Parts: sequence; structure tokens; C-alpha cells
Amino acid sequence: TLINLGVGLALLRAGKQYHSAALEADGHHLLTDVWTTAGVVAGIAAVALTGWIWLDPVIALLVGVNILWTGYKLLKSSLSNLISEALPPEDVEVLKGVLSDFEARYGVSIDDVRTVASGRQHHVYLTMTVPGDWTVEYAHELADALEAAILKALPNSESMIHTEPRTLANA
Repeated sequence: TLINLGVGLALLRAGKQYHSAALEADGHHLLTDVWTTAGVVAGIAAVALTGWIWLDPVIALLVGVNILWTGYKLLKSSLSNLISEALPPEDVEVLKGVLSDFEARYGVSIDDVRTVASGRQHHVYLTMTVPGDWTVEYAHELADALEAAILKALPNSESMIHTEPRTLANA
């Protein structure tokens, strides 16, 4: 049981570090086994020490609720990894910081920002409006630099940047 506890915690850490739903699920599964074993031992010990037979089903019920709760959390996590969703709020804040620094430094405007988290991969879609007299080459270099800045701030991310010229209509 102590080995399962150690391995379960290690799997949870690795799952979070590598954004792996499978590793996290295995970690939670092992920890559920640990709590189930501890509950069974506690139930037997409590009944043996007190003679209160009713403790056994109460502890079994608590163990069952823990198993159901863990299963629910695993199912919810697995489904959210299969279904695309927006990046977590903390990642969005990091992204906002990168984008505002970029806007201030280069005099561009960035809008239509959309984010998608799909498993371990993060996607960022945005429109960067640049002065209309910039060359395509310079605008492209700047978009590449922004992609690199986003990747540095948010590892496992991929950016798609649409570049628009600033005209009188969108100034």
C-alpha cells in the first residue's frame, strides 16, 4: 500500500508536468486503491476495538463514495481532454501579458484572440494589425517573433497569426 501511495503520487506529478490525462488517471486509480485498503483496515480495526458492527457498513459506504467521486473526477477530466476548451485562466493571463508587451513594443494591435486546449497541446489564434506601409516580409518576421514569444511563455503551444494592414477603416 505504501508503494502504491508513492507510485500514485509520482504518477500524479508526472501527469501534471507532462499534461498527460493517462498518467493522472493511473495515479488517481492507485490512490483510490490506497484509500480503499486503508478504509477496509480501518473498518476491521474499528469494529474489533469497539464491537460496533454498524461501523463496518458506514466505513464501506465512505470508501464507496470516495471511489465514485474519484471516478467522476477522472471521467470529467478525460472528457475535457477529449473535447477542446479554452486555455486555463492562468495561461490566458500569461498570454495577455505577452500580447500587451508586443503591442507596446512594436506599435501593432492584436485582437480576435482565441485559445484552445486540446489534451497537452495549446492553440492560440489571433489577428495582428500592422501599419499599412510595412513590407510583407517585416510583418511576417514580426509574426514569427510573436509566435516564438508565445511558445516561450506557453510551452506546448502553437500559434496561428493572421496579419492585417492598418487602413483608415480599421485604424
